Amino acid sequence: MSAQHPVTVTPFQLKLKQLCIAVETLFECRRGRVAFLLNMIGTAALYWAIMVVQARWLAARPWPLLAISHLGQGLLIFWAIIQVVRRLHDLGRTGKLFWAIVIPPWVAWRVADLFHLTERPSLWELWIVLGLMCLWTVWLILQLIFRPGSEGPNGYDGRDFYKKNQAE
Repeated sequence: MSAQHPVTVTPFQLKLKQLCIAVETLFECRRGRVAFLLNMIGTAALYWAIMVVQARWLAARPWPLLAISHLGQGLLIFWAIIQVVRRLHDLGRTGKLFWAIVIPPWVAWRVADLFHLTERPSLWELWIVLGLMCLWTVWLILQLIFRPGSEGPNGYDGRDFYKKNQAE
C-alpha cells in the first residue's frame, strides 16, 4: 500500500473496525463497588425472571420463543462475566480468577447431585466439605463487592499484547 494507490475503505468496514475496538476494550474500564453490586443484582433478577417465564408460559409454546429466551439468558451470563472480569481488573487481579469464582460452586452442585445429597440432608459432614470447597469463592465474591479498587489505570490493557507481538 502506498500513497499513490490508496485503499478505499467502505462504511461497513469502518463500522466493523469500531465494533472490534469496542469488543476489545470491553474489559478496560473501571467498575465501582456499588455499581458492580447493583449490576449483579439486576442481572440475577432478569435471569430469574426469564427462568420463571420459561417455566410457566413458554414450556408448551413454539420453539422460537423458547430459543429467544435462552438467547436472553446467554446474553445475561455474558454480561455478568464481563462485569466480574472488569471488577477483578479494577482490583489489580487477573480476569482468570473468574473461573475460581465459577468452578467450585459448580463442582459442589454436581457432587451433591451425584450422591443425591439434597435427598439426604442428614449427611452434614458432606455439606460442610462442600461448603469448605466454596469458601475461597465466597471470599473472592466478598472482595469484589467490598474491596476498593486499586489506584491508577485499570489492571488490564489488551493493547499491550499487540504492542509486544508487533515489536518481535
